[in-house]
Amino acid sequence: MSRKTRFIMYGIVAVLLVITYLTKESNSNSGLPVLGTIPEFYFTDSQDKKISRADLDGKVWVADFIFTTCNMACPVLTGNMNLVHKEFQNNDNVRIVSISVYPEYDTPEVLKKYASQYDANTNRWHFLTGPEENVQDVIKNGFKMGDYEDIIFHSEKFALVDQKGRLRGYYSGMQTEDVARLKKDMKKLLKEN
Repeated sequence: MSRKTRFIMYGIVAVLLVITYLTKESNSNSGLPVLGTIPEFYFTDSQDKKISRADLDGKVWVADFIFTTCNMACPVLTGNMNLVHKEFQNNDNVRIVSISVYPEYDTPEVLKKYASQYDANTNRWHFLTGPEENVQDVIKNGFKMGDYEDIIFHSEKFALVDQKGRLRGYYSGMQTEDVARLKKDMKKLLKEN
């Protein structure tokens, strides 16, 4: 093999290594897909404070949609979300977000009482409410889950969001195995950045 041919081959290998490195850096090392980006939103939490999507930047967070008068899926969803909350309660890089799909009833005061039933640290587990059209918008254009027309028929899924506001996975909030998988994936994302 000539010197020129070897030089070209080494150059190609070097370029491929650089491309591989840059591809790994730009994508995640967690193996989790990027399914979209959560748009900016503004809601009010159970402490009557404004919370925006930007307030969650730099955090790994899990979101679900509930309402406090639900007596079917929501208690199971919130109970399982509480398991996630307890596992990560001492990690300042994790947040939990439960958005009410019945905002005309779920005022900050109602959400505060609901959060206390689960012994939630509301500095890290945000129970959010806001105008119905804002809730519909974030369901449709952000999380892409649930019924957009009648939001009371909400999804039973948990959505995992990374530190950059990117949607990284969906998990059944009703199944223990999926909640366990969610916790593992959260740990992967915490190692990413």
